[in-house]
Amino acid sequence: MSRDAKKKLIIIESPAKARSLKNYLGKGWDVIASYGHVRDLPLNRMGVNTETLEPAYTVLPQKRAAVAKLRKVASSYNEIYLAADPDREGEAICWHIYKLLQDKNTSFKRIRFNSITRDAVRAASVAATDIDMDLVDAQQARRVMDRLVGYKISPYLWRTVGKGLSAGRVQTVALRLIVEREQSITSFLPKEFWPVTAEFEQMGSRFHAKLLKLDGKRADGEKYSPRNKEKADNVLSRIREARWEISSLKETEKARKSSPPFITSSLQVAASGRFSMPPSVTMRIAQDLYEGFDIDGETTGLITYMRTDSVRIEPAAIEECRRFITEKWGAEKLSPKPRRYRASGGAQDAHEAIRPTDIKRTPELMAEILDPRHLKLYSMIWKRFAATQMADAIIAETVALVSGTDTVFKATGQKVVNPGFSIADPAQLKVATEIPCLTEGQVNLENVSAEQKFTKPLPRYSEAALVAEMKKKAIGRPSTYVSIIATLKKRTYVELKEKKLFPTEIGMVTTDLLIRLFPHLFDIGFTARLEELLDLVASGKKSYKEAVSQLYTPLASSLEEAMRRLPEIKASMVKETSEKCPVCGKILMEKMGKFGKFLACSGFPSCRYTRPVGEATEAVVSEIKCSKCGKNMLVRNGRYGRYLACSDPACSHTQPVPIGVKCPVEECTGDLVERKSRKGKLFYSCNRYPDCDFAMWNKPLPRECPRCGFPLLEERKKGVFCPSCRKKID
Repeated sequence: MSRDAKKKLIIIESPAKARSLKNYLGKGWDVIASYGHVRDLPLNRMGVNTETLEPAYTVLPQKRAAVAKLRKVASSYNEIYLAADPDREGEAICWHIYKLLQDKNTSFKRIRFNSITRDAVRAASVAATDIDMDLVDAQQARRVMDRLVGYKISPYLWRTVGKGLSAGRVQTVALRLIVEREQSITSFLPKEFWPVTAEFEQMGSRFHAKLLKLDGKRADGEKYSPRNKEKADNVLSRIREARWEISSLKETEKARKSSPPFITSSLQVAASGRFSMPPSVTMRIAQDLYEGFDIDGETTGLITYMRTDSVRIEPAAIEECRRFITEKWGAEKLSPKPRRYRASGGAQDAHEAIRPTDIKRTPELMAEILDPRHLKLYSMIWKRFAATQMADAIIAETVALVSGTDTVFKATGQKVVNPGFSIADPAQLKVATEIPCLTEGQVNLENVSAEQKFTKPLPRYSEAALVAEMKKKAIGRPSTYVSIIATLKKRTYVELKEKKLFPTEIGMVTTDLLIRLFPHLFDIGFTARLEELLDLVASGKKSYKEAVSQLYTPLASSLEEAMRRLPEIKASMVKETSEKCPVCGKILMEKMGKFGKFLACSGFPSCRYTRPVGEATEAVVSEIKCSKCGKNMLVRNGRYGRYLACSDPACSHTQPVPIGVKCPVEECTGDLVERKSRKGKLFYSCNRYPDCDFAMWNKPLPRECPRCGFPLLEERKKGVFCPSCRKKID
């Protein structure tokens, strides 16, 4: 095929960017997508030589057609530009594409843009460079490290705990954080304390204060408050008999600076706290904002790249932001000097913080283009960035000390003197309740009380809180946070309940075993040091082999010791019970499997009787008849909840348990049953499926809608609704 010397080809990851890039670059460019990774370690074998530690890559089966198309298209161009995402993973994708397409007659260049806008893309195309092999080596080292841990340790778990389990270099350490938090909660002993508060009055104005000192000693908070009701009552008696006056009154003004612009972890934490948005959803929406929306007939990215741990802002963006603030709110609202931020230790600083690509695209202007969820996240990013270049907020704080006989109370109030940056981002500025205008001198005690409280353990991690902790301890990187949590849930190591992460029994057993056998490998500090080592590889200060060797050496020695102890470990995972098998009469053994503890007959494999620990030996007989043989069905408990099983051992028929609500579909005689989706979410559907495909997420109620006559209602968090007319029913 003849080559077009006048045209250049640009290869990107996502086809969603193709049209906008084509428009930005003009007629001399063609654009094609690789659809992400095209080459990786093989799926069915380790793919790493343990002698040389070199990886052996293969084209992914699902990408063979895409690679064939890339090769065919690329053969027509002399110049090819590789434009995957501007991070290690993107650099590696470019390198893999280059290795598949390299040709002596074709030159390959790497272009990187931190935002998908006309100016950024054109500037990047002019400033094209070679592929950064240091970044590629850092990504390869991470990938090989993860593969070595997964392929070496996961089979050990299969032999000792249960098939289908997995270990991960970062995944297991993240699970360790969750398990150790759960253990601290379980072992926590609450301590009683009685904080004392009082209400005082001066010149008709009332204010509240907290007990600060008693007999010259501190008497506030969990640590110093009275420890029991008897001591609290004695304190209250003394307080009621004393005379009171304001002995000290101080007013000070304090300046508060805006928070730095968002990075990946802080964006996920803020979106979770403000909008109850899971990190995975936050990143999906941020990806959309980065890839862009149609503005004036042209697809334009609205934010900069969203996988970053740097708070750095480009000087041009700072200048543009300051001009906008001056025009919108006046020069007096600017910070005295341009505010620049430095990345914290351990941050890659490969590209800048998350910010709007154009500060002039205000949330109000974007409201007509974005849906509510995209607008919420964009508004939060826009407001945080605008606030970075604005003046400090000035808070006036009043502290009053109210003294009696050897007793001191403290009252604190705040008010905003100058809102500063909070004009742009009000959510950042939280102040204490204002107290009335007071003067030193006598006050009257109106009321005093002590409330019984108990100390509480640290809370379980939410998904966003776990991301924040991983960031703090340097476990993982912005591109891996979401996938790590997704893996923990997929492997059933954790469950998400009430927006908190609870370790499952199998998660706790697996973590305990891995820490016992591989203490060095799954140490939090060791994992953080490996992340630092990968950063050194990315900056060219360490080699690929040095990094991988620092993981593989302790892995190999620990694995050798673990294999020596294999019989001991396997024996420790099985416990003999006093219960006999109801089928053959032999002793039942308590074992651990992928879904937790279960009882199994010691006569296996001749007897295959098993049941989950905690399930009654005798199943409950129901009045429901088996649809195959007509005998009564038994209500049993399985790993997915209750189900019906035929009472006849010769009949293996099972079915879900009806919930007492008829299917609402006309001419259908079925009953609604409780089921679980592949992801474990509860839903309700007709038991005549696939003949009837009626299904609903909310719990159905056997009541007819008084408005439209629909034969059932549904229970939601906010009350009872009709699924047909959508009206709330009293």
